[in-house]
Order: sequence, then structure tokens, then C-alpha cells
Amino acid sequence: MTPNILLITADQWRGDCLGAAGHPVVRTPAIDALVGAGTCFLRHYAQAAPCSPARASLYTGLYQMNHRVLRNGTPLDARHDNLAKALGRVGYRPALFGYTDQAVDPRTMAPDDPRLTTYEEVLPGFTAEVKLPEDNAAWFAWMEGRGHKLPADPWELFLPAGGRPALPTTQPPRFSQDETETAFLADAFLDWLPGQPKDGPWCAHISFLRPHPPFVVPEPFNALYDPAAGPAFRRAASPGDEAAQHPYLAYWLERTAGENFCFIGEKDRLVADWPEEAFRNLRATYWGMISEVDRQIDRLVEGLKAAGAWDD
Repeated sequence: MTPNILLITADQWRGDCLGAAGHPVVRTPAIDALVGAGTCFLRHYAQAAPCSPARASLYTGLYQMNHRVLRNGTPLDARHDNLAKALGRVGYRPALFGYTDQAVDPRTMAPDDPRLTTYEEVLPGFTAEVKLPEDNAAWFAWMEGRGHKLPADPWELFLPAGGRPALPTTQPPRFSQDETETAFLADAFLDWLPGQPKDGPWCAHISFLRPHPPFVVPEPFNALYDPAAGPAFRRAASPGDEAAQHPYLAYWLERTAGENFCFIGEKDRLVADWPEEAFRNLRATYWGMISEVDRQIDRLVEGLKAAGAWDD
């Protein structure tokens, strides 16, 4: 029997932040259970950064020097084969829940095609069941349907009830653990699953954004980890020593302000000037975001079992 395929990705997840990898603080019971029942590649490395180049490697099986997607927005050569196309040739109809962050090859488009204005197009071969690019429009609409009154700037949903804090805190946003973008995509897949044919294989790619910024997570995950826990940060003795390591690092230390770094903090306050407490709050929140994604992965596993699809 041809197996069904569920490919899950999560963006900006540190490779060491897994219970199965021996992390001293982070708890990931759902993924740890998958590790216990399957195979875990603890020496597996992403081929590139940021998102589009890394995903181009994942989807094509090529090194960055071969697919030549150098940054977000570099078009992916249409002549390259990819995972979705290959699966399509053997009877699958790969479905996407989320995003693939690939810019289209301009040689295949008319000069005025709007798809040339974004790097967030869908990888050829996938059918987008739910497309959730950076603008979050589908999730915002879903939240509105659940009774949330969207602010004039819908991104303010991520802020605590008291408004924008001056520095990173562990305060929760204005929505629940069942209303995250992660939960939204998990729900969409679980709604889609019962409609798949029993006599043919299905393939779904769930592309979670989290734990990508903004660094905020709802209850109870915002308080799951003590900011005082965890190892000391590995850093130079002073901001000046940090900057002296490389001109590019100096450039960012001199320019990265709180508001444009993960949408938290005062507009003109440099991240380099944050106190230790702010970084510990941010890290505890990040770990909570990882556990929130892990919880949704558990929901997916339980949903597959309930649908009788787990063994296939």
C-alpha cells in the first residue's frame, strides 16, 4: 500500500531545543514520542538561511550553491525538480497548509504578473488548501470569525491587553492557545483529512511559522518556563566587544531597535541596550512558543489516530 505523507516544518526552531536532543529546560513531549517511535537525525543541518534559501534546499534537495536562491526574493529556477513535483508523478496531489516562501521564475511569467512582486508564492506542485503568508490575512479573518474585534492594525492582537511593553515580557497576547496561527493550520488539516479518499494516498505539508517572531505566546505557555532558568548567554564582555568581532555585527548592534525586532519594545531603544532580564523573558517566551507548536503536533498525531490514518 502506498503510504500517506505528512510533512511538518516549523520556522526558526533551534536544533538543540528538543527534549529528545537533551535540552536541559525545553519540553517537547509530542516530538519526543515521535523520536521514540521513529528515527531522529541529531546531526542534520539546515543548508542555508534565511527562509527562502533554506526551504529551496529542503524542497529541491540541492545545496544553495546549486539552486542559487541567495536570499528571500531570489527566484527559484523553474527547471529544478522539487519534492511536490516528484510526488505528483507517482500519484500524490500534494496539499499545502501554510507557506513555502518561494519566488517564481520570471522567465515563466508575464512582465506584469503580480506574483513577481512577492517571494511568498507557492512552490510549483503544491495545491494551497490554506495559504498563510507573512501578511497573516487568512488567520486574521479566522480570528474575526471567532468574534475578535480586529484593531485598526490587526498585528496589535499580539500585544498584551495593557498595550505595547517597553521591553520584552512574558505577558500573553489577546488570544488563547486554541487560536494561534499554529492551531489555525492544525485545525485546517484536521478538517481536510476526513475528505481524503481511502483508496489512494494523500500528501500534506503543514508549514508552521512558529517559533518565528513576534516573540509572544498565549497562556499557559507564556509562563511554562522560568526566565531565570537555563544556561548563561554566551556573549562578549560588553557591547563594544561584541561589535568589534565583525563589521556586520557592529552594523546591526547600532541599528536594531525594539519595535522592529520581533514587534516588541520601545521604538527607538536599541536591543543592544536591553537589560539581562529582557533577554531572559524573550528566551522563556521562545521556549514557550516551541512547546505551543509541540502541543499542536500532538493534536495532529491524535487526529490521525482517530481518523484511522496513523498506521498508513
